[in-house]
Amino acid sequence: MNLIGRLGISAAIVLIALAMMPRHAIAQIQRDTTHWNDEELYQEEDKGPPTFFSVGGGFLGAFFKPDFSGFNSNFAQPFVGKNYREQVWMFGGQGFVTIPWIKNFRVGGMGYSGTSTDCGCIDTVLNQVDTVNRFLTYQVGYAALTLDYVLPLRTGRFHIVPGVALGYGAVNIFARQARNRVGEFNIANDFNPPYQPYTSHTYSSNFFLYMPQLQFEYSPVGYLMFRLTAAYQGTSMGTWTYDQGVGLGSTTAFNGINGSGLLFSLGAFVGLFQ
Repeated sequence: MNLIGRLGISAAIVLIALAMMPRHAIAQIQRDTTHWNDEELYQEEDKGPPTFFSVGGGFLGAFFKPDFSGFNSNFAQPFVGKNYREQVWMFGGQGFVTIPWIKNFRVGGMGYSGTSTDCGCIDTVLNQVDTVNRFLTYQVGYAALTLDYVLPLRTGRFHIVPGVALGYGAVNIFARQARNRVGEFNIANDFNPPYQPYTSHTYSSNFFLYMPQLQFEYSPVGYLMFRLTAAYQGTSMGTWTYDQGVGLGSTTAFNGINGSGLLFSLGAFVGLFQ
C-alpha cells in the first residue's frame, strides 16, 4: 500500500512537470524572439517625412477683389453714372501631377476668367432730346503654369500646399451705347437715321501674371480632393489699345486699371491622391 502510494505521488509529480514544460518553453521562446526588435527597427524607418503623389484635374470657382478706384473714376462714373463694386466672380479649371524626381513637388496648368457687369443698363439723355442705352463691363482672364510644394506634414488626408502661378492674360473693358427706338420697329431704321449712332468699343491690355497662393487640400477618398485657396493675383500690365490693337495715344485714363487683387477660391478635383 505504501508502495502504491509512493508510485502515485511520483506519477503525479512527473505529470505536473510534463504539464509545466510547454508553458515554460513558450515563455522562454517569447523572451528570446527578435520580433519586437524587428518592429522597433521598422518604426524607426517610418519616422521620416512622408512622400505624397497626386495627379488629377477639376473645376475652380473664385471671388476676386480688384482695385476699381481708377476704373470707377475714369470709366464707370462718367459713362454710367455710378461706381462698380470691387468684386468679380471667376471660374476656371486646373490639372496637375507630382514630379517623381523632386519629392512632393507638383506642376500643373490652370485657367481663369470672370466678368463684372455691376451696373446693368441705364438710359442717358443726349442733346436734351435723344436717349441712349449704355452698358459697361470689366473682364479679366488668364492661363498660367502652377508650381506647388506639398508640405511633408503628418496630417492624414489634409495637406497644406504653398505655391505660385505664373502666366499671361488680359483685362478687357467693353463699353456700348445705342440710341433708344422711338415708334414702331423697322429693321431698316436700325442701320439708318434717326436711330444711329450705335457705338461700342473694347479697351484691352495684356499682362504678366504672378500669383503666390496658399492651398488647403482635403482628400476624403483616394480619388476625390477638395481645395480652399487664398492668393494675391498680381499683374504687370502692358500697353492699352482699343478695338483689337488700335492705339489710344497719350492718355492717363487707364492708370491704376489692372487685374491685381486678392483672390479666394474653392475647387473640386478627381484623380489619384495619396
